[in-house]
Amino acid sequence: MKPQVFDNHSVTQKLPILSYRRISADGLDAVTPQIFEQQLHNLKNLGYYSASLENWRSAKQAKTPLPGKAVLMTFDGGYLDFFQYAWPLLKRFDFTATVFLVAESIGKTNSWEKAEFEEVPLMGWPEILQLRDAGIEFGSMSATHQPLTALSPTEIVREAAKSRAILERGLEKPVKCFAYPYGDVDPIVAHLIGATGYTFGVSYTLNFSSFDDALLSLPRIQVTAENALKLA
Repeated sequence: MKPQVFDNHSVTQKLPILSYRRISADGLDAVTPQIFEQQLHNLKNLGYYSASLENWRSAKQAKTPLPGKAVLMTFDGGYLDFFQYAWPLLKRFDFTATVFLVAESIGKTNSWEKAEFEEVPLMGWPEILQLRDAGIEFGSMSATHQPLTALSPTEIVREAAKSRAILERGLEKPVKCFAYPYGDVDPIVAHLIGATGYTFGVSYTLNFSSFDDALLSLPRIQVTAENALKLA
């Protein structure tokens, strides 16, 4: 996977939506805290700031670029190491993020992972509520983290609706954004996620998000230990 180049633009017509899995010194497919700190330092020095999905929706509807250099950081799975490592660094550099939770696994481990990944702890409600109060946005990554295109329409709706109900009850606020597990989405899945009450849906591609993207099919760039950001 080629590194993504962040141009030295003065307004944001294409939004980089970054997707992280874990910020940890151990385990596979994790970005270390040291690398993440350097990425945030570089983004800050280049004048980037955190935008939200609502900011991007407003810009898309008006066909008006966001001011300055906007970036949207997202974290998948709700890992405890987000609370331990990522959030203190985000706060230090004045960035925020959207975290996608697997609703039935809150306070448990990432038992959905493939065999090559170790099971690691996920955040529980005490950590989630502390982050909510600090301004972190939360979204759904389904109820049980299954590839949705392999499910029936009824099962897809269940994954989306049950997750949203659990999260809204715990967060005591609306949940509008959905991350497709494994980036697995097609037009039917996207339609059903929207019909279940979500406004935004995000998957994985190599592209920045443009005004032409449907709100339920927003691309994200996966950031891993092997796929470092190239800042220009």
